[in-house]
Amino acid sequence: MPCACHEHHHECHDEKEENQSIFNKEFWIKIVRLSLSLVLMLLGFFIFNEENYGLWVNFGVMLASFLIVGYDVLLEAVEGIVKEKNPFSEEFLMTIATIGAFSLRFFGKEHNEFFEAVMVMFLFQVGELFEDIATSRSHKAITDAVGLRAKIAHKKEGEAIIDVDPQSLSVNDSILVKVGEIIPADGMIIEGEGFVDMSSLTGEPVPVKKSVGQEVASGTILRSGSLLVRVLKEYEDSTVRKIIKLMEEGAESKSKATRFVDKFAKIYTPVVVALAVTVAVVPPLFLGISDYVTWETWIYRALSFLVISCPCAIVISVPLAYFAGIGLASKNGIIVKGAGVFDQLESLKTVVSDKTGTLTYGVFKITKVAPYEVSEDELLTYLKAAESRSSHPLASAIIAGSNISEIAAKVTSFDEIAGKGTKAVYEGKTILAGNATLLKEAGIEFSPANDIGSIVYVALDQNYIGYVVCSDVTRKEARSMISGLHKFGISTCMLTGDKEANAELVSKELGIEEHHSELLPSQKTGILQSKLTKDGKTVAFIGDGINDAPSISMADVGVAMGGIGSDLAIETADVVIMNDDPSKLVTALKISRKTRGQVLFNIIFSILVKVTIMVLALVLPNMPLLIAVLADTGLTMLLVLLTVTLLYRKIR
Repeated sequence: MPCACHEHHHECHDEKEENQSIFNKEFWIKIVRLSLSLVLMLLGFFIFNEENYGLWVNFGVMLASFLIVGYDVLLEAVEGIVKEKNPFSEEFLMTIATIGAFSLRFFGKEHNEFFEAVMVMFLFQVGELFEDIATSRSHKAITDAVGLRAKIAHKKEGEAIIDVDPQSLSVNDSILVKVGEIIPADGMIIEGEGFVDMSSLTGEPVPVKKSVGQEVASGTILRSGSLLVRVLKEYEDSTVRKIIKLMEEGAESKSKATRFVDKFAKIYTPVVVALAVTVAVVPPLFLGISDYVTWETWIYRALSFLVISCPCAIVISVPLAYFAGIGLASKNGIIVKGAGVFDQLESLKTVVSDKTGTLTYGVFKITKVAPYEVSEDELLTYLKAAESRSSHPLASAIIAGSNISEIAAKVTSFDEIAGKGTKAVYEGKTILAGNATLLKEAGIEFSPANDIGSIVYVALDQNYIGYVVCSDVTRKEARSMISGLHKFGISTCMLTGDKEANAELVSKELGIEEHHSELLPSQKTGILQSKLTKDGKTVAFIGDGINDAPSISMADVGVAMGGIGSDLAIETADVVIMNDDPSKLVTALKISRKTRGQVLFNIIFSILVKVTIMVLALVLPNMPLLIAVLADTGLTMLLVLLTVTLLYRKIR
């Protein structure tokens, strides 16, 4: 790719070299080269100049300075032509411009062309150096702000604690985590308790209390307390490594904009070279030569035109903008798997959602207590006694938050009746708890309820005493997601295997425009497929990342909830929300728009500046090559720095 991030230097600073510093051996070698070249250049200008030592001595000193600072550029220009079959790289343009400046002196021009040619190459390399530093720091700022990774782990060996590289930890190793430290590995707490800051994973600012028996994830921070953790996963399988890997893969994938830039550069650069040749040859032939306008004048303008022409500012800043967008998303608890996903999010027209576990918690809770001739507390006590030994999901909802051991201790008999309910003896009294069929078969008189949800009827010693309703509660974040999508003009649809009554209730409560209920998995994918083929509109599907994997993979944008620990979710989804907050989809949409806005700004601003300076190079008789170099390098650095600010922008 022409001028593609100065491929020899940048290669977008491959994020896979995670620990590599810009201040390495190559950096210091370049510093030495720049210093030697500067000394020789100044000696050639002030001491060994043409007035003191003649043309050839001055040429020799300046040539030595030029080769020291620019030999790698010359070699890469040749390599681009011979090996890569690409003569239109930035190195080629710079080589032509500087050699042309050198040669002008031998055509009689008297404006210190030797010095200017060396200075052009010198400033070009200085610019490259600063671009490398700026871009490297940009990537480091992004990865540091997103993927928190522990530098050391305190490994327990017997009674001793030794500091080791987290990557060297093995499963079942014991590690000590102190307050304020990043947890270096996924593990289970075996001693201690404390509050863990999970914002690096979920984007949530409030620390969560963790104690013995609970799992903690790598990349999170212990804000209080002290923990002894048993390692459950090696580094390559850890949560933080999965996040970093997803970011790397996302940054490597190309968006529509980056593909456009690639094609643009391949066409743009040869056109510019042709224009430069035209500028150097055509005006002198048709406008004539005078004492003020010479062949050298037009060749000099053409050389300046060449230096300015390289589209490096666009080629570097556009991919960096997408990488910063991926970083900003990750800071907010969202993994975006590829720059191209931002393009899809930008054109999103419909969001199709699963219900259970996505719009609702997927966990039953008691939503209504309807006692009959007993108090509410009495009804609940008898019901909990009847469900105290049951393994049914409804039983878990009923006894949740209760000191069930005291109640269970008073249960002397228990029988679970498949598909109907339970029968228990509590404090000598017989309790029936279950569906309407259970009570009807027992000959108990009662009035069936019309409530929406799972109804559990209760009878005490053959007398009906009331019922409770258990429902899957909607997430408050789901309301935010639906309203946020509607503000963007995006239509919403819910697909569920649940009963129509429950589906309608959730749909009305959240404001969903369309819903389909009592669906088999194959029917869900069928409805989704019809929406994908309708009017060619971009469709997203959001689900829990496991049961909904076929739909997630089928959609234009697949979104998995809480799926960072699920390999299936990671493989199929384009967007992974690292907690169970569906409103993060709206956040992802906002980030995509900010990212695309930065990309468009980089492209438009770069083209405007380039065109302006190109025109000046053609109009002004002797615009120094130095200005052309500074304009190219300065623009690139400016856009790099502006792009990095994307990472720190607030999402409202």
